[in-house]
Amino acid sequence: MEKAVTDIDGLCERKGAQTDLVARFVARAQAASVRVDVVADEAAAEALIAADRTARAARQEQVGVVRAAKGIAETGTCVVVTTDEETRLATMLPETSVILLRTADIVADLPDLAPFLREQQQAVSYVSFITGPSRTADIERVGAIGVHGPLELHVILLEGVA
Repeated sequence: MEKAVTDIDGLCERKGAQTDLVARFVARAQAASVRVDVVADEAAAEALIAADRTARAARQEQVGVVRAAKGIAETGTCVVVTTDEETRLATMLPETSVILLRTADIVADLPDLAPFLREQQQAVSYVSFITGPSRTADIERVGAIGVHGPLELHVILLEGVA
C-alpha cells in the first residue's frame, strides 16, 4: 500500500509508536505557535504553571489551566472535553491558556479519535479542538491573534502520568 501511494507522489505516514506520536504532536503544535514542554510528573507541570502565572502577573494577565482528554499528533491539536463552564471559560478568556495533556492520550489522527468521541457523545456538552493561539482574519485577510481567545497557548505534556 505504501509503495502504491508514494508511486503517485502521495505522502504515506505510518501510525507509529507512542514516542513517534509525541514527536509529531510537538512538531505540529510548535508549527502552530504553541509553546510545548514535556515533563515527567505533575510536580514539574505545577512548577511550569506557577512560572507562567508569575510572569504574567506583572502585566496583570490571567492564565487559564485545563486538562485535555486527547491530543492529535497529525495536527498538534488538544481536545478538551467537559461539562464544566469554568473549563470552557479557561480556554477562551485568559490571555494565556495552559493545557495539560498526558502523552499516553495522544492519537495519530482524527479517525483514531472517533471511537473516543462516540463514547463521550452522551456524557459531555462541550468538545473543543484547540490548535494554537486564537487566530482570525478580517474581510481584507489581515490576520489577528487573540481576538476570540488566548494570545498564547502553552501545552505541557505529561510523560508517565497515569
